[in-house]
Amino acid sequence: MGTQKFMLRELQPSDNLALVKLITEFDGDLNTRFQVDPYLAILSGTEFRTRGVAVECTGYDGLVGMGTVRFSQVQYNDEVLPLAFLDGLKVHKDFRGNGLGYQIASWRIQKARKEFGEQGVLATGMLHDNHASHAVASKWCCEFAESALEVRFVPTVTRRPKSLAGVNVREIEIDEYEEFTQKQNHFYRQYNLYAPSSPNSIANALDVSVEGKKPYRYFAAVDSHGNLLAGAQTWARGLLKSDTLNNPPMPLHVLNKVIHLLPPDFTLRDISVSGLWYESGQISIAQFLWEMLRWEGRDQGTILTAAFDSRDPAANVVRLKPWYQPRPKITLAIHAPTSLQRDQLLFASGRV
Repeated sequence: MGTQKFMLRELQPSDNLALVKLITEFDGDLNTRFQVDPYLAILSGTEFRTRGVAVECTGYDGLVGMGTVRFSQVQYNDEVLPLAFLDGLKVHKDFRGNGLGYQIASWRIQKARKEFGEQGVLATGMLHDNHASHAVASKWCCEFAESALEVRFVPTVTRRPKSLAGVNVREIEIDEYEEFTQKQNHFYRQYNLYAPSSPNSIANALDVSVEGKKPYRYFAAVDSHGNLLAGAQTWARGLLKSDTLNNPPMPLHVLNKVIHLLPPDFTLRDISVSGLWYESGQISIAQFLWEMLRWEGRDQGTILTAAFDSRDPAANVVRLKPWYQPRPKITLAIHAPTSLQRDQLLFASGRV
């Protein structure tokens, strides 16, 4: 394998079938299936401008690897800097051990450097025990924030939660975009890697559509006077692709019949909750908002996910019962003009 020649190039719409083969046959813990055109799902399914790299090999019919990079502007050490977030990495099992992970990372970093030079942030996330990804990232990053983020997940529900007196949860109106973004930006004003929002960013996210499927929604908890007390963005990844848990152990089968954390077929269609904010002293209202999101998302997915800095008190919004374990830990790899200010909380960008 070491003498084979690899060619890296931009992802193209004609890569659809090869993408399906590479991703659906990936031998990880989850087996991904697309609900829409794969190329559009990968490049146009989020609010972030995204580029993708495809890897070919002489003598092999198809793709042997791929990766994506998402571009945005984020807060970093009290500045707003461009961010290139590396994700979506896949390498075919028969071609591992050839340094492809680093080549894919280098391709994406080169594209980022052409856009913003050295005055920007490069970052990626990985499970804290993913030693292969850690090794690749160590070749280009300046530092790691080990186990910095914790992922929480709960299933959607088909029964509406008990109401909370004087509070209504609904999708926001266009004339509320300004208030929503002001309050969200204030809540995250000291978080590193947070992308400041604006009425335009909300409108752009709500305009995202893949084959008629619109994955973004914005919800708020509103009092009787119309004041926004808490809010969050949801991205229904499950409208674009699903993940099936490969070979779940028998004890999990038995436990799941009791707790119903996962669907019976172990196929997940997740909804990512991001940018959850609440007014000072209103965490109980944010908790009510979260429970309502579980109900509001019932037709778009089977599970809600959110990631928080492990030190973040906002994580208490997601109240977990003992059987909602484990809580996966995410390590961040970062390359930036200055070292990460560790006293500031980190904002989680979520997976694609």
